Amino acid sequence: RLGWIEVSEPVAGRPLTQRALRLSPDRLGELLRPAASAGDDLRRNVERLAPAEGVVHDPTRVAGASELLAEHHVLCIRDSSRRACLQFAHDLASSVGQAALVLRPGDRLPAPDEVAGLAAGGLAVLDLSSAAVDPATLYTLALDSDRLAALQHLRLRLVILLSANAEPPPLPTVSVEPLGFDLSRRVWRLAGYDTATSTELARRYRINLEEVRSVMREAESEIRVSGATGDAVTVRELTRWVRARGARRMGHNVVLVESTARLDQLVAPGPLRDQIDDILAWYRASARVFSEMRMAETSRLGRGLVCLFSGPPGTGKTFAAQCLANELELNLYRIDLSQVVSKYIGETEKALATVFDEAEAGHGILLFDEADSLFGRRSAVKDAHDRYANIEVGFLLQRLEAFEGVAFLATNLRSNLDPAFVRRIRFLLDFPMPDLAMRTRLWEQALPAAAFRDPGLDYRPLAEQFRLSGGSIHNIGLAAAHLAAATPEGRITARHLVRATYRELEKSGLSRSPAEFRELAGYLPEAVA
Repeated sequence: RLGWIEVSEPVAGRPLTQRALRLSPDRLGELLRPAASAGDDLRRNVERLAPAEGVVHDPTRVAGASELLAEHHVLCIRDSSRRACLQFAHDLASSVGQAALVLRPGDRLPAPDEVAGLAAGGLAVLDLSSAAVDPATLYTLALDSDRLAALQHLRLRLVILLSANAEPPPLPTVSVEPLGFDLSRRVWRLAGYDTATSTELARRYRINLEEVRSVMREAESEIRVSGATGDAVTVRELTRWVRARGARRMGHNVVLVESTARLDQLVAPGPLRDQIDDILAWYRASARVFSEMRMAETSRLGRGLVCLFSGPPGTGKTFAAQCLANELELNLYRIDLSQVVSKYIGETEKALATVFDEAEAGHGILLFDEADSLFGRRSAVKDAHDRYANIEVGFLLQRLEAFEGVAFLATNLRSNLDPAFVRRIRFLLDFPMPDLAMRTRLWEQALPAAAFRDPGLDYRPLAEQFRLSGGSIHNIGLAAAHLAAATPEGRITARHLVRATYRELEKSGLSRSPAEFRELAGYLPEAVA
């Protein structure tokens, strides 16, 4: 009646039940075209995780979850960290010697037969932790008996990854443990590293096994391309590639600050250097304190390391952050406020949550430059703007309290910070204006090597006369080097230093009369002298 089925031409003497039936060409095209297109889209988003020799999460919990999965054919996994959920799914597959086939759908929930076709020979893992699937659509998997029947008929075991904020459907659901120090150490052990190396790597990087494998493949490929001798990936090379991968994952909300600054280049008073040494010791001992000493059971705050750097502009706050990041072999990410702060309600918190989550994996240190713009004092609610501004500050307070990574807050206006942040800060460092001895050392570092200086060059009168910050002195050295490089001799002279100093004083709005330059006043520009 509908014209969907065609009956072959009748054959004399053949009963009706033996005649051939087929779908009409038009109907066949309608049915196959969308299915093929959807299958292709899904197939492009499949990632195969080869089975591991062991499991990372608690073997007892993995075994119990495996029994639930075998009984119900479907299991939901949820946690605040997608990385930990994916590792648990990988453990489920490895426990039965199978690969985990991770499917990341687009804007619809795939049918069981589609999943079965793509997950043959492995454990199907449907990653909905960040998918564009309508939450209401997810419930059809639980409420539609045909779908559950199809899972059993196809003998398909399906694991669904959910975000921590998603309300789980009425299906068996387990919450997993985040990838802390102990679990991360198992990850690196499964990757083939000895106990000492695994402990050192787990202290810095909290990533799952598949991420470790991916980093090792990248490093091995680079070794072959570069023609280096030896097949093994050293820890130093692995560290470099972990940091590179982390930088790619952080997205556009941060700016990677690349620097070769070392701690021995940091000019700071003795008490400040002692505090910086304490920060390094805190970070390196943190895993032992919270794991072996079990201080996490009594600590009310998070396990993270949050430090506040305050002081006048140019006194070395950002430079100190760069030095610490390089000393700890971590990336340094400056929060891009133009990308994070949004006029739309809730978008700022969402962007910051993503940044915090990735930083906790150990890829790097968060640097909130001009922190008072984000961590400012809460005010009385007079209109909607005040209300939502206070909500953002409240979110940051909660997130810092639970933060397990490293964050540096730098500000020129410490008094503008909300007092509630102080309790969540481990170290509070005040960067003062440099004294004469510090300025002399800063001048020495700001200038190029002796081969590019005039033999009679003496910068000490400038260091004694002008109380400049380290940032200003660096700018003077850079400007003087450019002035010298433009001459045939290519050497910095007193004239170059004086001209560069005058311009920096002018830019900063400081006094710059010829009398203050004393015996060097003759090198000032003619219009000034």
